[in-house]
Amino acid sequence: MRTIRNYNKLVNEIINLSMPFRAEIIGYVQYEDIYPLISMTHLSKMARKNIVIVSGQHGEEYFAVHVLLKWLSQVKIEDYLDFNFYIFPVVNPFGYSKNSRKNGVRQQVNNANKFYKGSDVPELAILFEHIPNSLDFYLDVHGDTGKTGIYCYERRPPTKPSVSEKALIENDHLISYERTSTIYHEKVVNGIILEPVHDESLDDFMGNLGIDYTVTLELPGKCDGQQRLTGGIAVINSILTNFKELIK
Repeated sequence: MRTIRNYNKLVNEIINLSMPFRAEIIGYVQYEDIYPLISMTHLSKMARKNIVIVSGQHGEEYFAVHVLLKWLSQVKIEDYLDFNFYIFPVVNPFGYSKNSRKNGVRQQVNNANKFYKGSDVPELAILFEHIPNSLDFYLDVHGDTGKTGIYCYERRPPTKPSVSEKALIENDHLISYERTSTIYHEKVVNGIILEPVHDESLDDFMGNLGIDYTVTLELPGKCDGQQRLTGGIAVINSILTNFKELIK
């Protein structure tokens, strides 16, 4: 399988970014080549909640990785001192390099059933070791290559308000959210799938742990790239701000 994108160049860009996050190689996977997995952390003395953000499970959704990295380079960390951040920008580096949804031995990396200590999916085994024991909010930045509008899957207790719906509505002037009533046979309200099916995804796993909020942000592949970048960053900021407001 030929290389589509230079992952090593991306790693160097991540490590050299001027930002308040600490970049660290947390492990390696080897297929045709050796691929390092990177974490980005920021720990605050004022933190009350642990936030995990992941991206890059599906290689053809590379634009989601680029939006997350641009957010990392622009975020005003002083706005989020209530949070410890644990960020894993490219969970499937082979997939990113080869434009593949799977890793180098054709395993699904976004697989809750394989997310455990010592998993036979090497990327998930590494990720599992570096997820904090106590987790309060999980954000998964994906991309839907067939959509023109942004949307989210959100898992939360029914008694608690959505943090994603408000974020999509207030940033609709930057990037339009999906107006359809269903997406992949699931009910949608204002671009939010509020009762996602149990689909064995990582956010499904996190929800089963009892974490109050898990959000999978689906950036649209069929929209203007600058619009996706600007709107995606704004939506990420709004989702985190809305969660911060809830824990005051």
